[in-house]
Amino acid sequence: MILKRRSSYQGGFTLIEMVIVIAVIGILMGIAFNGISSIQQNARDTRRLADLRKVQTHLELYFNRCGHYPNGQACGAAIGTGSGALDWDILVTALSSVVSANEVPTEPLVAKQGKYHYDFGNGGLDYVVSAKMEKLGSNRDVTGTPYITSCDTYYCIRS
Repeated sequence: MILKRRSSYQGGFTLIEMVIVIAVIGILMGIAFNGISSIQQNARDTRRLADLRKVQTHLELYFNRCGHYPNGQACGAAIGTGSGALDWDILVTALSSVVSANEVPTEPLVAKQGKYHYDFGNGGLDYVVSAKMEKLGSNRDVTGTPYITSCDTYYCIRS
C-alpha cells in the first residue's frame, strides 16, 4: 500500500476569492440600504402628512376660540383683508393659546427639508399649511389660489 504525502498547504481562501466575497457583500448592502432609505422617506412623509392634519385640527380650535385663524394679530382682534405668512415658531406661539406648544409638531428633518409653512389669507379667514415631501410626485396643489408657499412643490392643506 502506497501512502501519498500531504502537502503543507492547509486550504484557505485566495486573495481573489476574498475580493469576490467582499464585492458581493458590498452589493447586497447597497441594495439593502437603498430599500431602507426609501422606507424611511415614506415614513417621514407619512409623519409630515399626519403633522399637517394635527395642525389643521389646532387651527380649527383657534378659529372657534378667536373668530379667525392666526394672522399676526391678537386673538379676537379685528380681521383685516390682507394675506401673508407666519414663521412656524410664531404660529406655535399663537396656537399655544388653545393647545400646549409641545403638541404642535415640527418637521422631522429641518436641515434637509426646511420647516413647515403657514400662510393666511383674507385677513385670517382662510389658511394653507404645507410641507415639502421627500418622495417625488407626493406634492399636491389643493389651493387653487395664489399663496406665498407654492403648492406645486409643497404638499398643502387648505382651510
